[in-house]
Amino acid sequence: MTQPFSRIPEPEIPRPFKRRLQPKSVQHAVREVSTLVRRHSEDLWRRSKRHPRALGLIGGAAALTLVGAYTLSASGVGRSLCPPSGEASRFLLLLDPVTHPIAGSELEIRYDVCGLASGTPYRARIQIAAQQRVVKKGSAKPKPLVVKFQDKVDGVATRRAREMELGKLKPGAYTLELSVTDNKGRERKRMQKIQVRAR
Repeated sequence: MTQPFSRIPEPEIPRPFKRRLQPKSVQHAVREVSTLVRRHSEDLWRRSKRHPRALGLIGGAAALTLVGAYTLSASGVGRSLCPPSGEASRFLLLLDPVTHPIAGSELEIRYDVCGLASGTPYRARIQIAAQQRVVKKGSAKPKPLVVKFQDKVDGVATRRAREMELGKLKPGAYTLELSVTDNKGRERKRMQKIQVRAR
């Protein structure tokens, strides 16, 4: 008597392909590298036990570097655009192109002070004035918007960002002037034309 539910034989699953062994020279090289790495790590561990302060200083320096890099990237100021320090360092002022702001908003100004020794103080002045245009007799000329501040450089290539409230400036064409005066009385100026847009 035949059984109605006879078992169907399962297909044979082929065994996984076995890769041929690597050449002895490769195996030997891998063993040597792993031994060197293990010895180096053990040596570092022994040194850290003998000199914990040195290890702490190295760790602290690494942490400060990371925090500084994060702060720099978070502030969005970025790297200085001053010429490389290998060139003759001259007192220069560089000003990034300014985006055309909306009336009543804030204007961000990014600039570089180059060629001054670290810690040198400077005075800065930002002025936004309406461009020359025909003014009717008897009408008052609009006053320029002026902001003054003091700062000091971090080194021969110092990058800074400054935000400025536009206040009641009406939409129109303006001239932005940034001037920086060092502690010897030398002044550097940069100018740009900007367009204040309506809301």
